Amino acid sequence: MASRAAFFAYLLTVQASCFVSFILQLLGVQVSHGWVAAWLLKILGTRFGTAINSSEVLDAASPVVYLSNHRSWGDFWTDAALLGGPSFISRALVAAGIPFTAVWGSTSGWLWFFARGATHKEGAVAWMRNFLAERITGFPQKGVVIYPEGTRSLLPEGLPLKMGALSAAYQLQWPVQVVITSNKECVTAERDLAVNFGTLCVSNVSKVVDPKSFESLEGFLEVVKEIWRKTWTEAYGPEFRLRNEACLPGGKLAKLHFSLAGSWRMQLMRVIFFTSLALLIRRLWQRRSAEASPEVKHDNGR
Repeated sequence: MASRAAFFAYLLTVQASCFVSFILQLLGVQVSHGWVAAWLLKILGTRFGTAINSSEVLDAASPVVYLSNHRSWGDFWTDAALLGGPSFISRALVAAGIPFTAVWGSTSGWLWFFARGATHKEGAVAWMRNFLAERITGFPQKGVVIYPEGTRSLLPEGLPLKMGALSAAYQLQWPVQVVITSNKECVTAERDLAVNFGTLCVSNVSKVVDPKSFESLEGFLEVVKEIWRKTWTEAYGPEFRLRNEACLPGGKLAKLHFSLAGSWRMQLMRVIFFTSLALLIRRLWQRRSAEASPEVKHDNGR
């Protein structure tokens, strides 16, 4: 019972943190979701390690696809902290379970929702290519995390990779980097309704796979699949170095700053927010004035 209470309390903390960050962003205070995610992991005392042969994260303010293993709900904030606040692709249905994260992320441009199971007349790969090319413009300073297995899995090895997003990345000529992290399912274990304290998450980052170096899609996909397997094995191996920060070497965490820039969704939310705030202040002022008016008349009648 206590573990379940801690689990739901933690999920509420996640949503409360996203709500506060969203309000701050409406006011122009830009808070990186990578920083918020690192703070959420710090609450749990999560520890971090880097595999001995790990490469640095490619974080050069240009498009890059991070292929990450999908273990639990906690992958989103764990990978956000590890990679310094990248974009994420998620099913639209997920928004119902994380409402404040969904509003904050989608209006800020780093959470890209899609309808799973929808048919596309142009074909799945062409649709994904256009989807990625369009959404990256809303958050161009970071790469995007894709979970190529297509579903969560607790197996000791990776599932076969879905080729749609990888084919789209090849057509877009976006570099790909595999990022495998162990024990993410222990940070937040939704199947057991539990959170765990002091979990050690070891990450292994592959070398960058550049589509420009391949003459064919098939050759590119074969190399990515091989690197996925190799990176996975080394991430779960015994050799690693502990590190103090959640963000992986090479990753860049945006600093707190003030800016009223943002997507059209964010600007629309700002208009709604400030209009509602102005109307609320006006109503409170009118009520206060109405309550004070009888006292003024009574004093004048003396």
